[in-house]
Amino acid sequence: MKINLIGLALIASLSACGDGNPFTDNAAGNSGDGTAGGGTTGDGSDVGGTGGDTGISGTEVPPGTESPTATGRVKRYEARGTGAESGNGFARSVRYDGASDTFIVDNLAFDSANVYQRGTEVSSLAGGQYAVYESTTPYPDTVTGDPIGQLGYRAIYGVSKNRNGSGEPTTQFAIVRTGSYLGYGFGGFLYQRNGSVTLPNTGQATFSGRTAGIRDFDGAPGLEYTTGQLTIDIDFEDFNDVTGTRGDGVKGRWTDRKVFDAQGKDITRDIIDRINPDLDAVPVAQFTIEPGNLRDSGDLTGGVGSQYRDENGEANTYESGNYYAVVSGNDPSEIAGVIVVTNDVEFDDRTVRETAGFIVYRGAGN
Repeated sequence: MKINLIGLALIASLSACGDGNPFTDNAAGNSGDGTAGGGTTGDGSDVGGTGGDTGISGTEVPPGTESPTATGRVKRYEARGTGAESGNGFARSVRYDGASDTFIVDNLAFDSANVYQRGTEVSSLAGGQYAVYESTTPYPDTVTGDPIGQLGYRAIYGVSKNRNGSGEPTTQFAIVRTGSYLGYGFGGFLYQRNGSVTLPNTGQATFSGRTAGIRDFDGAPGLEYTTGQLTIDIDFEDFNDVTGTRGDGVKGRWTDRKVFDAQGKDITRDIIDRINPDLDAVPVAQFTIEPGNLRDSGDLTGGVGSQYRDENGEANTYESGNYYAVVSGNDPSEIAGVIVVTNDVEFDDRTVRETAGFIVYRGAGN
């Protein structure tokens, strides 16, 4: 089965971005290629330049916009990795070309000279909401013209259905991963708010929408695609402020999770059987509820994990990781970001990582 049709709404959304770089660097100290120029992350932690932003976890904010405020753009990208994740955070500059429907990614070797074509067997995910691009087109030797095989990078790109006063999508995200290494290989994720946010001090809000992601492996080559349903709820009244950040309670549920192979075949049942054949679905993942997840700038980060019951009925951890996001709008009206989780349950000889992007909206019918 091929997943190769994309909705007209998404085509219109992507085309509206024009030919410029949709992930704008607007903070002092950021260079044109999207790498940090020796500044600080949004929570004031020193990142020490392009090589010093490693090892974030928990509620720490990823590198990107320095000294963010609620009234301006916020851009975040994956921190540079260490150990098995040493290839993380290399893709920090991306651009969509609406004229050719291509995706341009800088700083990854053997990726068709940075130009990614719309996916052939999987071109969109989550009902056409998010677009998929690939870098498998051979590149010619610049002297002889002999074709050079490229590595199997894949990119997922999502843009908001809403627009700011300049016609830009109010939020967007991009994920780049590869299945061509025995380890995770090289890649990265980015997400951005192109405007402002107004966070109330009373009441609660719920946001819902779809996710689309890539599974890759530490210990084996290959990659898979994922989709899911995500709901995020925020209590703007409690918790109270914690060490200079808003204390707002945040909870999230990641459900209806599906997995597809690189050709678009639904292999969800295979994944479930590897966890526990008695299960009916991939375990539901939930955000960790704790103070300090939401900041005045709209940055939103925290832990996420899931459990399953084994054949003896005992609860076991399936996966764990973090979510990284930004809240947008005067209501506020939407949240965009990325979830990264890993598990060692499915295989004895490899770790599975899922990186899923999302844009969730406030209001019925989203």
